[in-house]
Amino acid sequence: MVEAVSTENHRRSRFWLYTPFILLLLVAIAWSVAWFFIRNRAAEALDAWMTAEARNGRQWTCTDRTIAGYPFRIEIVCNTLQLKQGAVTASFGRTEAIAQVYQPRLVIVEAAGPLRVTDGKANVQGQWDLLQASIHASRSGLQRLSVAVTAPKFTVTGLAPQDIATSSQYLELHLRPNPSRASEKAYDAALSIRQATVPLLDALIGGSELTDLNADVTVSQATGFQGRPIAQELERWRSAGGTLDILMLSATKGPRRMEAKGKLNLDEEHRPAGQLNVAAAGLDGLIGNLTGNRASGALLGALLGQGPRAQGGNNAQQQLTPLPTLTLNNGFIAMGPFVIPNVRLQPLY
Repeated sequence: MVEAVSTENHRRSRFWLYTPFILLLLVAIAWSVAWFFIRNRAAEALDAWMTAEARNGRQWTCTDRTIAGYPFRIEIVCNTLQLKQGAVTASFGRTEAIAQVYQPRLVIVEAAGPLRVTDGKANVQGQWDLLQASIHASRSGLQRLSVAVTAPKFTVTGLAPQDIATSSQYLELHLRPNPSRASEKAYDAALSIRQATVPLLDALIGGSELTDLNADVTVSQATGFQGRPIAQELERWRSAGGTLDILMLSATKGPRRMEAKGKLNLDEEHRPAGQLNVAAAGLDGLIGNLTGNRASGALLGALLGQGPRAQGGNNAQQQLTPLPTLTLNNGFIAMGPFVIPNVRLQPLY
């Protein structure tokens, strides 16, 4: 009798010894089933989204799509990602999107180059070392988009008489709907570019130093992109009364520094129009280029605090000097009451 009780107690003790492992195994099996269910739902949701996008004229193609990420993530990988909307086509190299199963509305994306974008006339080609983006969404749509790019290089052809080529050490962009200007379909954008090579800027203001650019802007009438050629999209934006509010635009290029604020739009002839309040240091070369006369440019620069005396000493200690308001009107640029000679703004399209 004593031996039977002892054997029963021994079995019970062994049962409780293995119970945690059994429960852990059951949880793992249940979670595996749940993850595959979520994976299938994600695939269905992605297919449904692509179908809805196609109905709206945006055709997405994800070649050799795979979905992985077990046990806590959903990872969608495309060997190439392509978009066609109207006349516009765009493509990336290998693209990977990751979301945690417990936070599906935050998506992290990593895309490889090359980037190719064309509307049949203008072409953009891009390459980089690393491109990462984060997309915060809600039931109502996009809440915030952030993009960080290391060592980007871009070339634009067909948009201007000469090719536009730029490169930089680092680029960062943040975009979000403006909550206080929803009726204007406005978006806020913050752009930061470090150590950029901009040949057009070199030719305009002189010097071959690398450039740091920062911009905080708000664009109204920003929604409504239908994949039309760039000229047609700009015309849609202009006709809708779109404006570009420059909250802050700053540029540093060697000893040359500039800050600007103001508002721009496009006039009926498709030329930039509006006003800018500018403060600058070391831009006498730019003023000379605009006036077409280095001597008069230096004189005007000196009167505005941009001459050699203002450039003396440590560049970091230079004070930005407010310039007269720049007015863009009817294709002319006026600095205060004086129209800058030899400068005519051309239609953008």
